[in-house]
Amino acid sequence: MSILFDSIVERAKHFPAEPGCYLMKDRRGKIFYIGKAINLKTRVRSYFSGQDNRPFVAWLEDILADIEIIVVRNNTEALLLEQTLIQTHKPRFNILLKDDKKFILLRLNTKKAPADAQKHARYPRLEIVRQAKNDGARYFGPYPKAFELRETLHLINKHFYLRTCNDQVIDHRKQPCIQYQIGRCPAPCVQEINNYQDEVDNVICFLLGQTTLMEKRLQQQMWQAAQDENYEHAAKIRDQLTAIQSSMANQAVNKAGRYINEDIIATSRAGPLLEIVQIHVRQGRLLRTNHFSFDHQEFPTEELVLSFLTQLYEETETHQLPDYIFTSISLGANEAFLSSVLSERKNKIIHVKKPSRGKAKALIEIAQKNADTAIQDRLKNQERKTASLKALQDCLSLPFLPKTIECFDVSLFQGTDAVASQICFNNGEPNKSRYRKYNIKTVQGTDDFAMLYETLSRRLKRGLKDNDLPDLLLVDGGKGQLSVAMAACKDFGIPYNNQGHFYIAAIAKARTQSDKKPNSSVPIESTENFNEIKHSSERLFIPNVKDPILLKTHTAERYLIERIRDEAHRFAITAHRSKRKKRTLHSLLEKIPGIGKSRRQLLIKHLGSADHVMHASLENIAQIPGIGPSLAKQIYEYLKSLQ
Repeated sequence: MSILFDSIVERAKHFPAEPGCYLMKDRRGKIFYIGKAINLKTRVRSYFSGQDNRPFVAWLEDILADIEIIVVRNNTEALLLEQTLIQTHKPRFNILLKDDKKFILLRLNTKKAPADAQKHARYPRLEIVRQAKNDGARYFGPYPKAFELRETLHLINKHFYLRTCNDQVIDHRKQPCIQYQIGRCPAPCVQEINNYQDEVDNVICFLLGQTTLMEKRLQQQMWQAAQDENYEHAAKIRDQLTAIQSSMANQAVNKAGRYINEDIIATSRAGPLLEIVQIHVRQGRLLRTNHFSFDHQEFPTEELVLSFLTQLYEETETHQLPDYIFTSISLGANEAFLSSVLSERKNKIIHVKKPSRGKAKALIEIAQKNADTAIQDRLKNQERKTASLKALQDCLSLPFLPKTIECFDVSLFQGTDAVASQICFNNGEPNKSRYRKYNIKTVQGTDDFAMLYETLSRRLKRGLKDNDLPDLLLVDGGKGQLSVAMAACKDFGIPYNNQGHFYIAAIAKARTQSDKKPNSSVPIESTENFNEIKHSSERLFIPNVKDPILLKTHTAERYLIERIRDEAHRFAITAHRSKRKKRTLHSLLEKIPGIGKSRRQLLIKHLGSADHVMHASLENIAQIPGIGPSLAKQIYEYLKSLQ
């Protein structure tokens, strides 16, 4: 297995045993599968234990680069969130392996119908459906539980005057039904209703959670009816409004959710570690979560959150700003300050506050769960890093924990463009501020040992001067490279391995091997008499010890050593390719007809680099002083012919 896949498998062992959704991503960061789980830890680990026989699971080692989890409070929320995320991201394998379960929706036809249309088109009704269609109607939900939907529908039928009969009945009924007689339907089946659209609009406001707007609409209709001296209708609206307000005070009616744009911000701390989770809710749908991790934070949480929000929304496009920002902690007087700043940008009031009840409070609880989970995962990750260092310490019999490790590698091709890399790991993680590349100055040809000696000499000399040597210095190679490192230390008088607080070792890659040589009498094309090819372990060579230390597979120390070695190799290869490309470009510039050394330097000076010269436009070349239009065209056409 790859190091990346190994790390994901290891990380999954520490997922929370709680309900939620998991998002599998490839190396481009694209989500290719979304799943739900009652127990995230058990479900995700099942992918790596051979329990899942779906086709794409067999490819996970090749395509999986990351797993993001979103923790929720119960399985119902996980079901709803999974459906929302799948509809939003449309992952590749969810489409191929999609679940046929559908949540229940409410449908209301809001298209305007002409006066001569059939009654069912002019007087729409609220109906239960299983699937939304692109038919111009409004859909509300989804409702994960049927009783929640029927409770909402019952309340609407009781207090709003929409028809409840089906389309065929309304088109053919000759007399009003009992719903008209008990005052729950205006009987559009037998008479024209002028204010039916008002009821439709009121129901929409109710289902969208816009109760304040709905109440204002009913009050306006009531006063308008009173001004028109239609006192019976005004009294009917008054009673309707009173009944709705009473029902809403006694029941949690807003089952369809808050159809507004809001950001939910939750924080979790563990000493200097700070985790901030941002949940995006747009039109009542939880779209995604963002995690922001910070280290070495010693200021008060309120101050850090205010600074974070100010910077976050300063970089957010105006049209993407939410209407509400709910936080898990109170920002005090800064809530009004942040609200005024953001409201001025959007030219619309943006509310910033800590909710104490309602749907926003429930979303805060979800965000808080994810923030707490993330901070615990980081703490466990720190523990794992320390455990890896402790395992390496025991493996090398070091008297201290090797917190700072540097590794060196040399890269060249056919004796040219030699570059050595120095990478550094602090506390088990790359510290790129201490990465260095060394252009070899004193060695020609392909003498890797001499190049490594030059590199180590320059590093050790600087380390002595600045009193800045690592705890452990590693070189990529075997006994030969270790001997070079020992010679460099000896030449600079630096004690190593049991002589001071500085140790050295060499990493030797795993290799293929066979216990016995093939039978020489057998033709080389035949492999029947060859023993089965085996692979040796990764090995560490240390000074004054004949046999190498064998690193067993799937151990913490081997995983750490492989990460360090591979990173040193990657950095060396990258530096080498960059140097080779630069030399190649300079070599190509030397072949441009009609220009000499001074004009080549002029091109590079004005355009910035040889690479920029290769891709410069005719206009940019012609603008350089000392290069006229004719020569610029000649240079441009030559460079174009090379691409």
